[in-house]
Amino acid sequence: MMKLQRDEEAVSAAVATVLLFGGVISIISLMMLTMIPIIEELEGSVERHDMSAQMVQFNQQTTTLSEQGMPGDVVTQEFVPVDGSLSWDMMRSGMWYSSTWEEGHSFRIRDVLDNDDMLKIRHKESESSSACFSDLRLGPDRPYHYTVPDWSEHVVLTTKPGLSFPLGPIEIDLLRNGVVHETAKLFVDDVQQWSFDEEEWSIQSSQELVVHWMRGDRGTTEVRPTDAGADGLGRSWALPLPAGTVDLNIVSNELMMVSGNGDFGDFTEVALASDLLNVGTKWNKTIELNTPQVVHITTTTDAQLMLSVGGVEGATTWKSQTGSIHGTSFTPPTMEGHLLLSNPNDEGSTVTWRGSGITIDAMSSYSIAWPPGELDGASTLQSSIPISVTWTHSNEPTGVYELGAIDTGMESGMQMHVNNSNEFNIEFRSNGQQSIVNVSTLVTNETIVESGNSVSIPVSNQETFINTTEGHGVYALVEHGSIGLFHGHHDGARRCVSIGITASGWIDLKMPWTSMGGRSIVDLQTAWQDGDYPASLQIDLYGLVVEEPYTPIASAWVMQVSRFVYDFESSVTGMEVAVSGGAVLTNHPEYNPTVIAAPADRGGPGPRFAATIPALHPSSDSSYGGGTLSMEVTLTKRTSLASDVAYEVRRGWAEPYGSAIAQSSTGGLDASEDWTVYPGRLDLLSDYVGWVPDPGFGTVESVWHTAGEPIQFSLQISSLDAHISEVIA
Repeated sequence: MMKLQRDEEAVSAAVATVLLFGGVISIISLMMLTMIPIIEELEGSVERHDMSAQMVQFNQQTTTLSEQGMPGDVVTQEFVPVDGSLSWDMMRSGMWYSSTWEEGHSFRIRDVLDNDDMLKIRHKESESSSACFSDLRLGPDRPYHYTVPDWSEHVVLTTKPGLSFPLGPIEIDLLRNGVVHETAKLFVDDVQQWSFDEEEWSIQSSQELVVHWMRGDRGTTEVRPTDAGADGLGRSWALPLPAGTVDLNIVSNELMMVSGNGDFGDFTEVALASDLLNVGTKWNKTIELNTPQVVHITTTTDAQLMLSVGGVEGATTWKSQTGSIHGTSFTPPTMEGHLLLSNPNDEGSTVTWRGSGITIDAMSSYSIAWPPGELDGASTLQSSIPISVTWTHSNEPTGVYELGAIDTGMESGMQMHVNNSNEFNIEFRSNGQQSIVNVSTLVTNETIVESGNSVSIPVSNQETFINTTEGHGVYALVEHGSIGLFHGHHDGARRCVSIGITASGWIDLKMPWTSMGGRSIVDLQTAWQDGDYPASLQIDLYGLVVEEPYTPIASAWVMQVSRFVYDFESSVTGMEVAVSGGAVLTNHPEYNPTVIAAPADRGGPGPRFAATIPALHPSSDSSYGGGTLSMEVTLTKRTSLASDVAYEVRRGWAEPYGSAIAQSSTGGLDASEDWTVYPGRLDLLSDYVGWVPDPGFGTVESVWHTAGEPIQFSLQISSLDAHISEVIA
């Protein structure tokens, strides 16, 4: 018979073993809970450093391509992610440069990359008169749009010269009622001519064009230089011209050498300056062209050019020496004709020139014969208050010319006025999405002008006021007769708004585009393509300097550049390594913005600064994801944005990396004794040249410091098209 006996010690040992095992498991579990974040952070660190090396190498290649490459040059690189994925971010990216053209002035911008129609500017040194916005049309599949004026019967166009051009042809579409009617492919210096009927016509081009709208076979216009500065003056013109007689008239304030070339041949001539006070330099030439062609004109000094086709007939608005339509100082053309002087102010204006002068009543116009007799040179006009100047071949203007805005002094604005004893038509076009205009001579109080359309009203010996009561401002062209020539610009250029404020703080401005704030990336890309929202932006600020209220004070270039992003996880989600605008950036660890590689720029010797911005944008059929991907980057064009003497240069960056980039660029300040003794005092910093953080609180800007010396400033942008494809083993 079996007898069972309980072994108490064995039971105790078994229980103790189980408890010990449970304790060990608990300890291991607690250790794992504390160690997993560390392990994940270590894994994230591996991913960050691995992709950082790939991104830095890629950034070096694209920077070299943008600075030294030619259109059509290509660089390639394979990206091998660890566990993360590669993608593009086009919503939270971008940067800007700003420069001032007047000594002692400063220009700052804020909230310009949030995709709405509002921004802030700061210019506290004097009155800010107006600002003009121009769409830079940067990025693939973002063509330039040109709306054909209703009065235009023909167009002569060519590609606008730049630093470099695509090797292949530039594609241009002619649209009739919104449908492609004809397509042309142009190489450099090719000329395209089209004729129009009474339907609605427009032109789309992959590159910017030089466009001359024509009525009949004759006309006169002032041509903006292809290298125009903030004041509208320049030294180079590309003129697409029809066959026949062409008259050229150039005026300048200095001695100049004029060179020209085309299929007709070439020439080089010297224009001597006058010894008389307030008399500039003039140059005239008549050319006979057997075939349509592009004629290139260059001068050795900044100048203005008047072009006449088919004889010296027609009319053209003549810009002031600061680039505005309303101004106080002019150097009119010296072709025989008349000047129509218009005073849009509510007080009289005294206008003087060498040997004579007149007084123009408030809200009136006056016509004088021009040029003054027995004067060998180009006489300047001086006015006590801003007026406009129109050159005409006869006492009654015939042809096409611009009507400047009273509130902005520029090509577009909210208010306009005309008062002369002539019959003509005024054609309105909105400088935004929609304009509701009140014209004093019309019975109907409100005229609606939609984007892409125009409205024409007749005027017969009447004083006419035009006021935009709602919406955006307008462009206005005066046209009369059966002839006309007008140097046009694309639909997104020179959209001007009035400021008229002197303030030490930030000023709110509304841009003449529809807000895209809160919209999806698909809607934003569509707006970029259609021109409903600017695909990068140039801002020109005008203000009061001495007695000229429309002096160009500053310019800013706002670039929307796409970010190439590697997304990964560590102990937290949302970590990334990105390339944007020539900089390599990361927010690892734990959303701490860090600059791995700063954007490239070149300074010195002396007060010099130059930069080339690599504007990287993906193609629409690029691949994304976590596999091995191959990137092919092609340089499409390089454009000069500025090349002039500046007095202050600033650079800003969109957050979340704006502050980090501003701080990382100022590493050389550690060796400055002046900065050590007087931190934040730019006026006392004399032993350092380079980037300095803006003294403001929480700024995303930095200032290029040269101890108060003028800066030889050069800014370029290279358009880089990126195509990503999957690498199949």
